[in-house]
Amino acid sequence: MQVANNISNTIGESPIWNVHTQSLVWVEAAGSDVHEYFPLNGTIKSYEVPFEITAIVPCDNQHWVCASKQGLFLASPELDNFTLITDPFAQFPHLHCNDAVASPNGQLWFGSMNCQDLESPDGKLFQFNQGQVQSMDAEFSVANGICFNHHLKRAYCSNMFQKVVFEYQLNDDMTEIIDKTIFVKFDDLEGLPDGLCSDRYGNIYICHWDNGKVSYYMPSPNRIGNPDKLGEVKLPVKHATRCTFGGEYLDTLFVTTANYELTPTEKKLYPHSGQLFILNAPTKGKVEPTINSALL
Repeated sequence: MQVANNISNTIGESPIWNVHTQSLVWVEAAGSDVHEYFPLNGTIKSYEVPFEITAIVPCDNQHWVCASKQGLFLASPELDNFTLITDPFAQFPHLHCNDAVASPNGQLWFGSMNCQDLESPDGKLFQFNQGQVQSMDAEFSVANGICFNHHLKRAYCSNMFQKVVFEYQLNDDMTEIIDKTIFVKFDDLEGLPDGLCSDRYGNIYICHWDNGKVSYYMPSPNRIGNPDKLGEVKLPVKHATRCTFGGEYLDTLFVTTANYELTPTEKKLYPHSGQLFILNAPTKGKVEPTINSALL
């Protein structure tokens, strides 16, 4: 286990492996910075964007979609040119975008949250397709950590402050929810479910806020009974936020973390909080899907 030095985030979020540059990109979700880590030489490059970014998603043409507190933006490959796509919450100042990912069919999915009352169930899960924002599910106390199992045609999303990860059975083209169930529910000792990702076998990795670890589960093929917990990876932090696979063989697990509102004692206990962690992955990953730019 190692950390990428020099960068300590208040809330590190949205790690994504860039296969074109063989680098790891992630965001400062409590600010307006995007960071890029190059494992080959250990360097980090940082970019400042003109909005409060919450997530970053790659497109098939090497552009990016950025979710932010000011809406969804299309960004150039070098993150130096930005175009507003839409701001779904322009009339609702207490709401803003949170996490965002590409689905296996190339569509953008994103979540929302109430920034004035995190436990208020005002958040939603959305799908964006050809200029249209479609609500997929509601009543989230921070909709977070979206990921997919392509083989089983399922989506997953954390209802963070309700300590639940939902599993959605989707239709064949993965655009509609057929059924919804609880995938896992955490007790108070487990912390809160934050970011998610899936490996090449469809196992679901869950980052724990308030209990710095990553646990991973194998979904039930027939959706009968609870998923099998395969294991967990403990980190020397209080908040693990989101993870993804990367490296030449996709056998490295990158985990973003946060130093958000740590007490002086916690800062001494967890001096690496907020840094990017680099681990040997327990299972092998896959290349994350990209947004089909024709669908924006």
